[in-house]
Amino acid sequence: MKGACYLLLTACLWGCGGSNTAGSGGSGGGIGSTGSGGTPGSGGTPGSGGAPGSGGAPGSGGAPGSGGAPGSGGTPGSGGTPGSGGTSGAAGGGAGPGSGGAGGRGGTAGAKGAAGTAGAAGSTGAAGTGGPLTASFYIGADISDQETQATAARANLLTLMKAHGFNYVRLRTFVDPKAADGYDKTNGYDDIAHTVAFGKQVKDAGMGLLVDFHYSDNWADPGKQCVPVAWQSLTTIASLASAVHDYTSASITALIAGGARPDMVQIGNEETPGILIHLCDSSGLPKAGIAGYNAVNGALYLYSSTDGGAPPAGGPAAGGWTNLGTLLNAAAKGVKDVDSGILIALHLDRGNDLASSKSYIQNANSKGVPFDVFGESCYAGTQGQPSDWQTTFSALATSFPSLKFMIAEYSTDQRAANDVLFNLADQQGLGTFNWQPSDLWTRSGSTYTAQTDMTIYDQMAVAYAARL
Repeated sequence: MKGACYLLLTACLWGCGGSNTAGSGGSGGGIGSTGSGGTPGSGGTPGSGGAPGSGGAPGSGGAPGSGGAPGSGGTPGSGGTPGSGGTSGAAGGGAGPGSGGAGGRGGTAGAKGAAGTAGAAGSTGAAGTGGPLTASFYIGADISDQETQATAARANLLTLMKAHGFNYVRLRTFVDPKAADGYDKTNGYDDIAHTVAFGKQVKDAGMGLLVDFHYSDNWADPGKQCVPVAWQSLTTIASLASAVHDYTSASITALIAGGARPDMVQIGNEETPGILIHLCDSSGLPKAGIAGYNAVNGALYLYSSTDGGAPPAGGPAAGGWTNLGTLLNAAAKGVKDVDSGILIALHLDRGNDLASSKSYIQNANSKGVPFDVFGESCYAGTQGQPSDWQTTFSALATSFPSLKFMIAEYSTDQRAANDVLFNLADQQGLGTFNWQPSDLWTRSGSTYTAQTDMTIYDQMAVAYAARL
């Protein structure tokens, strides 16, 4: 349930807020066969060069091949010249075999013997799970709510989703959900550790992974962007930016190490008013009045779901684009410092507001924020209708031809939402993410069963097949 309690207050303004690693190398190859012995040396003179040692048998990723055995009566035969695939092995010393190199190379030449024949090339390692995505359009869903289910249940859900055309998953993450204002003080769901575990299942299923950084201990959306408790003692924008960078970098590192490399990262969630603005209570809501605003912030304007209208007089100044640009750049750098190939996305709740969306992109560009994708929330009613989304995305695509676009959240009008993005010119529409679509399936134990609306995704899988 994504901040639904705020929709009645802000129905016209606010929406509900909330790359795969390369395949692992193949296993090491088997030990290469011993080289054939050389012919005897004549009349006490040095024997003719030993017959060539056979190269190491190809390893898939390569264990060493043994060098050739020495020729009888003659000087030692040389090992095979290196086969491709690994580093060179050490030369065979005396009569002993030269050790092969890693990665399927044969041994290097043995001392004094005639050159051996080239070793065979090591075979390519078999691809691991989660290879690079080849799709140019993503049918996705945010299924963060399923993190609480058992591992087997989540695996069953991913299998079901893939069978009906889904190829991407979005997962949110909070800084410290066990904090005083946190999302889950008991179990800490949606922290980076839980996101790594679920994310690995997504990647092992061969699906794309979008990780949504809220930069909060709880939901971040247009009505509340709560500063994590651990960062509330920071008194300058520079120190706050440093915390953002370090947390992002450490999280990306953990995701990659855990087999859950994200293909795309959102730096912020529905950050329409900015990020890191509010001080929140134990329910994760901004405190009332002046007490609800952090002294140093990345706010474009001051607003909270608690106060409703304009904030009371006497509060801190909004940091504006100077501060927000600093924070977004710090977040992006935290991603790129670890893996420059991960896509970076910004996300607003302005699917029916072209002017605000265009201004936001222009300002982010002016501050040098490096981002590849621009996403909108598109909930029917709250952000207009599909025709409004069409107007917004078409105009943005024309104005910013180097950007890709996505619907980061939607619920109803599934086919219409996907058609809007799929039909953008020059394939600028990257894809969509249905937010926690519980209407598409039911669960009994560890088994998920598709419901009627899933046939819509079956139809889209056929219609969009050329890009999936």
